[in-house]
Formats: sequence, C-alpha cells, structure tokens
Amino acid sequence: MKRWLLVVLVAAAAGVRAEGPAWPEETDEVVLPVSSMTVAVAEPLPERPSLKIVHPPEGAALPAVRSSFVYGFADPRGQLTVNGRSVPIHPGGGWLTMVPYSPGANTLQAELRLPMGTAVATRRVTVAGGGGGAVTGVTPLQPAVDVTLRGGEMVSVQALAPTGREVYFQVGDGTKKYPLTERGAGLYRGLHTLSHEKPLKEAKIKIAFFDKKKNRRETATAPGKISLLDESTPWVVEVSTDLAILRTGPGPQKNEKAGYAMFPPPTTRLWVTGKRGDELRVRLSASREAWIGEDEVRRLPAGTPPPLTTVGAVSIDGVGRHTRVRMALGQRVPYEVRVAEEDLIEILFFGATSNTDWMHYNNAPQAAVKRAEWFQDDSTTYRLRLHTHPGRWWGYDARYENGTFVLELRRPLANPKAPASLAGLRVIVDPGHSADRGAIGPTEYLEKDANLAIAKCLEKKLLQERAEVTMLRNGSEHVALYDRPKAAWAAGGDILISVHNNALPEGSNPFERNGFGVYYYQPHGFGLANAIYNAYREQFGREGASPRLRDDGLHYGNLALPRTPQMPSVLTESAYLILPEEEALLKTEKFQCDCADVTVRGLKRFVEEMRRRDASAP
Repeated sequence: MKRWLLVVLVAAAAGVRAEGPAWPEETDEVVLPVSSMTVAVAEPLPERPSLKIVHPPEGAALPAVRSSFVYGFADPRGQLTVNGRSVPIHPGGGWLTMVPYSPGANTLQAELRLPMGTAVATRRVTVAGGGGGAVTGVTPLQPAVDVTLRGGEMVSVQALAPTGREVYFQVGDGTKKYPLTERGAGLYRGLHTLSHEKPLKEAKIKIAFFDKKKNRRETATAPGKISLLDESTPWVVEVSTDLAILRTGPGPQKNEKAGYAMFPPPTTRLWVTGKRGDELRVRLSASREAWIGEDEVRRLPAGTPPPLTTVGAVSIDGVGRHTRVRMALGQRVPYEVRVAEEDLIEILFFGATSNTDWMHYNNAPQAAVKRAEWFQDDSTTYRLRLHTHPGRWWGYDARYENGTFVLELRRPLANPKAPASLAGLRVIVDPGHSADRGAIGPTEYLEKDANLAIAKCLEKKLLQERAEVTMLRNGSEHVALYDRPKAAWAAGGDILISVHNNALPEGSNPFERNGFGVYYYQPHGFGLANAIYNAYREQFGREGASPRLRDDGLHYGNLALPRTPQMPSVLTESAYLILPEEEALLKTEKFQCDCADVTVRGLKRFVEEMRRRDASAP
C-alpha cells in the first residue's frame, strides 16, 4: 500500500510547526515547511520517516560529559545538519556526529533538507554536573550510606560548605566537636575513629559551621549513620545464591560495585567484620578481606563459629581426558584458583589448616598434574600448588562435592595425524544478547541480530571442519547471561566463543575508537584470544585490506562469558555497530562470513599449538 505526504504551511513568525504524517512506531517530530498550500507529492514515502535521531533516546540522563555522540538515520538524498553543523549521511542512511554538551537541559535538533521540504527531529536530554553556584549552607557527602565497623577503625566525613569557614562534626548525642579541614574550594574532610569503649548504634553525624553574617549556626546531617560492630559474638553468614561474588572492596559510590575477586559456591561460610550500605565485609585471612552483597548470603544463628576446617589427603587421578584433584575438607570455605604460569596452578583455601600427610598419584602418566605440594601461608590460609604439563590441560572446573573439594582439568582432544583439525571438538557458540538486544546502530540494526548472523555463519563453517557445535541460542529466544556459561559446560564444551559487536559509553569518541577487538579473562584463554585476534589483523587490519578496519586491540576483559574457567573462552567484537560504515558492513553476508572465517582460522592455530605442547610433554 502506497503512503502519500501532505505538506502544510508553517507559520514561522509564530513559532508554529506543522507535523507530518504520523508513524505510530516513531516519536520524532517531522516537519516539512515548503508551501502555502496543501499539495500531494507524487513519490510514495518509505515505511518510516526520512529522519530520526536514534541515540540518545528522548529524556536520556547523561553523565557529566562535555561532548558525546549522536546518531540516527536520514534519507541519503538530503543535506543534514545537527544543531547547525553539517553531518554526512552514509549511503545506507546512517549518520553519526559528536556534539558538545553543557550541564543541565540540552536540546538536539537535526534538520534534513530534501527537494520536497525539510524534516526536523529533536531530542531533549539532561547532562549531570554544574548547577550549584556559591555554596551558602552545608551539604554532607560522607558517610553516604550506613556503616558498621570495628573499634579502632575510621569513618570518612566529608561535606561542602562556604570556603574559609571553621567546619566541624559531632557524632550521635556527643557534644565533642571534631574539625573538618578544607582540602579544596569548599570541600571539607575529616576522620572519626570508632572507640572500643563507646558503643554506637546508628549514630547520626551532624556537620556544622557558624555563619557570622547571619549570626547563626548552619547544620546538616550526613545521610549515613555509623555503628560499632558487636564482636562479642562472631557474625557468620553462608552464601545463599549460585551467583554470589566476593569483591575486592566496597562500591566506590552508591549503586556501584568494586571488581571481582572470587565466586563462592552456595553454603560457603563467611565471617563478617563490617558493613557499608548493603555490602558486607568478610575476613578471608589475617591480611585479606573481601566484600559481598547482603542479599547474596543468609545470616547463621548466633554462636555459629567462624569458618575453619582442616585439609586432609590429596589424590590426583588421571582418567582419559580428565584429571581430578580431590581434597577432603570438613566444611565449605572460600577458595581461589590461580593460574600462575602455563605449568602452575595454585588453590588458596581461606579458613583452612593442613592435615595433609598423604598425596596419592593415580594413573600418573595420563594426568595433567606432574607433582603437588602444599603450604600453610598463615594460620588460616592453606595453599595447594600443582605443577602441570603445559598443553595437557586447557580449562578447569572447581567445585565442592559433599565434603570434598574437586578440581577437574580437561585435556585437549588428541589428533596426532592432523593437529589443526577441529574434528570431534565441541565448540560452543554464543550469539551475544537477545531479550536485552545489546547495542543499536544508526539505522536501528540490533546487535543481537548482527551477532546471530555472524554466529550462524560460524556454525556452518565449524560443521564443515567436522567440529561438534552447540549454539546457545538459534533465534530470538532469551537465554539469561549467567545461564550461558553453565550451558556451555553442561554441553561438554571444549571451546567457548561469544560473538558480539561493539559500542561505546557516553563521552567517548567513536571516530577515534572503532574496528575489531578480541577479549579474554582467564589466563588459559589468552592463547585462543591472541590467535583469533591475529587472524582479524591479517584479514581486516593490513594495508590494502577490503574492508580495512581499525585495530581496536586484544584486551583482558572482566566479562561473563570469557570468565568461564572450564574451557578456553573468548569474546569477539568484529565491528562498532554505532558507526554507519561498520553497521552497513555488519548487514552484509560477506562481512559476516569473513568474520566467521577469521574465527575458525584462529581457532585452528590455537588447537594445533596446544596439541603440539601436549605431544611434547613427557
């Protein structure tokens, strides 16, 4: 069915805009002022407006950035400006530009001049920052959330106040005044040490200074209250979810989290020594602590002793492609697996002491472990060191089975006659995103669709190489992010490849950062990532390549799929979807299959190298 455009006069002097025909799925205003009378245009319109701002969305709240990217689509026959500046349109219809921002409300206006008139699209966004003017009162900053600490520990107190004042704070019902020192224009900081003798429970912190001009005291109360930890009875919790994460510290700001340290399985016991907001500080050893979300654990009854167990005999069994290291522990305590070198794995148990009088090597010639030794690093930290054959393992699974800790190492599938062959290897292909859709391109091409297109081509090429392929999704079905690594291991995966395409956070410049990149996390995933990355460079990064893309690099990335420890796991980013040129490439079957070819090429090189190492092991 053809659709026709009616063009209506716009009364410019009155600031009135006539809106074009309504496309129910769009929200942009489209304006075509060209004539004083209504006319019919002979050419039928496309099924969507000739101009749209796709990013940022209407009403977006942006962080404090000075400039950021804006993109969308437009009829390539027209001339486009955004906030008065000319912007080129890709032949495929996408456009991208950088715009300056100021704190507060900002309006973006795109105008597209066409032979039949001018289309206009607008966006209204807000940018954080600025706003204040001169500080006249007290604005407390820290503590921002409630904190519970041991006696002798310090609480940071911060506030904004007029410069040059004598600012102080008081704790709870106390009358003692503690000074705050001005460390910048109007920024005052101080520390309060919790006393062992003086109990505090949800004590408020009042911050004040005397305003001589107004002849009155200006006061305010910090949002966070402080409490003294009751150490008369240990506070013990156990992990209550299989998605628990021990983090390196408390969140740097409200609603933020620190980096990952380890992943304790359910029923692991932890000794709490403090609290900040909704995060608990737990003691791992005399010199190490970590933080975990309060909603990831459940509190055990008062009187439950802190986690402490003994480690008994160690047995090492080599059977077929599997090596299993087993250790008897009385209870589940936190552990950390470290791949120190290609031939060295260490496992640290926190809250454990040695009773390891025996180590048993069963079917040793088949095992990936040559030798084991243990160390008692301190009174409650036990460390097991495993000397391994390089190339005889390429992933591990660490778990508790009843009262036994198990570390399972998987050996590569042997093929001495054709070491680069993928025949018989189980390759797990993860087309990234689905219900969450991922990034969106200027012409509204969704990352989830681009990922699936590349993954389907990768599946076909892997099958041609006689690999066994498991797709973690085949269409638009939703697979939860943290279910994907579990599914890969449950399917018996040897290799995991997560297919993605890239975007950037607000404030970044996509004209400076774009192209292809590869990401790994586990040390034993680096070799695979490096092999695939070098294949990308050969295909797209060399002089004369068509297309030639910028080399965005090889990266360590704390991402869910590359964190999968049971197999070499990588994440590919073939292009930046937010660039019109790269979005257009991603829509073509040739580029999709070129990316799949590159991945297979790198995978074969990695497999060949691992088999060479395995064959050279004694």
